[in-house]
Amino acid sequence: MPQNDNTYSLNFGPHHPSTHGVLRLKLKMRGEEVVACEPEVGYLHRGVEKLVESKDFVSIIPYIDRLDYLSPVIQEHAYVLAIEKLLNITPPLRAIFIRTIFDELTRISSHIMGIGSMTFDLGCLSLFLYGFEEREKIMEIFEETTGARMHLAYYVPGGVSNDISDNVVQKISKFLDKINFYLDAVEKLALSNRIFIKRTKGIGKISPTQAVRNGLSGVNLRASGVEYDVRRSHPYGAYKLLKFTPITLTGGDCYDRMKLRFLEIKQSCDLIKQCLELTPRETTLPLHRKIKLPKNTIIYSSTETPRGEFGIHIITEEDQTKPYRMHFKSPSFAHIQFLKKLLVGVKIPDIAAILGSLDFIMGCCDR
Repeated sequence: MPQNDNTYSLNFGPHHPSTHGVLRLKLKMRGEEVVACEPEVGYLHRGVEKLVESKDFVSIIPYIDRLDYLSPVIQEHAYVLAIEKLLNITPPLRAIFIRTIFDELTRISSHIMGIGSMTFDLGCLSLFLYGFEEREKIMEIFEETTGARMHLAYYVPGGVSNDISDNVVQKISKFLDKINFYLDAVEKLALSNRIFIKRTKGIGKISPTQAVRNGLSGVNLRASGVEYDVRRSHPYGAYKLLKFTPITLTGGDCYDRMKLRFLEIKQSCDLIKQCLELTPRETTLPLHRKIKLPKNTIIYSSTETPRGEFGIHIITEEDQTKPYRMHFKSPSFAHIQFLKKLLVGVKIPDIAAILGSLDFIMGCCDR
């Protein structure tokens, strides 16, 4: 729709493939250049924060899975950590290591999807297909352990719902040994590809100050040179027992955000190998079915998902078996709101690169 000031309005989404979900961007354009951007969310809203108020604390776990559906168990981790803090529960060391292994497998799976979808948006289908082959191996590990492929509902207060078998350990080791083929493909087809470099270098730059002031976290923060990672800043699980330093880059552009996901896949492989070496052989993994939290309590717990800091606020009142209120802190929500500033001045073809590089998930954003 043309305007009097030589601008026109353009709807980008909510069904554009590059929005990676039902996100609508109301753009004000002057020619090919974005003059203003208004992100519009809510198309995927399912009222999860309200639904869980009527559920007991164990029954809530499957709802947590379905927020950021590419990092379900890491969100479960934040939830069970909150309950364990309130009840002063310490899971067995074996369960702590198993959680960390599954967290990092999930991170690898999510980053593979992020890399595949971003390169697909820019015209490269190969990495999308190669990535699904690697993700399938991770899904098989999850399925053999939990019976589910994506929404595992595996972490419970006090540990995990069941142990991992020696066969699963062998599958994990085999997966780690074979993933170099995929990583080499990413390096050749994207990171060293002159077309990909031209489409991403210097595009969508975020300064460290902008990243911090706008509440960015995860890869989108660390790619701008800010070393903040919940796994190190507020250690949980087995991370305090592992050799681990968050990776940071300084470019703050689409290229560095993509490259950092590639580097974090390598780092996650190393963390899993450390866990496999350190996991004790104990087999007793307690399961807490009946949960009662203290009355009139507020607690916050967070974990580092592939998209950044995911947090859970739990508020209780008189009923000790259900939450009075729960609120989820979504890293994707902050990243989408930052589009108001980030997209101003870019061209239409750059929008797809920027959206892919931010790697947001609408299920977590809308809740």
